[in-house]
Amino acid sequence: MSLVRFDPFELVRDLDRLFDSPTPRTGMWLPRVDVFERDADLVVRAEVPGIDAESLDVTVEGGTLTISGSRSFENGTDTGSFHRKEIFEGQFKRTVLLPEGIDPESITASSKDGILEVTVPKRPEVLPRKVAIEVQR
Repeated sequence: MSLVRFDPFELVRDLDRLFDSPTPRTGMWLPRVDVFERDADLVVRAEVPGIDAESLDVTVEGGTLTISGSRSFENGTDTGSFHRKEIFEGQFKRTVLLPEGIDPESITASSKDGILEVTVPKRPEVLPRKVAIEVQR
C-alpha cells in the first residue's frame, strides 16, 4: 500500500486551466488577469503579449470593466503547416466587476512589454480618512 498526497486545490487548478483555455468553437482565448489594490486605486493587469495598444479596447459600463481585443500572427506570408500550435490567436474579452465607489471618469490604461495595466481610482469620499483626536485634560 502506498500513500498518495492529496492536494485539495488540484481540482481548482484544473478548473482554472479549463476556463483559461481557448474555446475551439469560437476561436476566443482569455488572457490571464490580476486584480489588486495599490494605494487608493484598483489595478487590473492583463497579459496581452503580441497585441498592439491600438488593437486593445478598455470600456467601463454599469460597474463592469471590459478588456477586449484580438491577436493574429498572419502577416501575409505562408506559415506552412504546424506540427504544434499552442500560441492562441483570435479575439478575447475579459470582464471584471468593479466595486462601488470608483471614479469611472479618471480611469487610465497603459501597455508595456505585453502587460496592460488599467488603473481605476476610487472616489475620495469612499477612501478612509484620518480623524484627529483632541485630548482634554
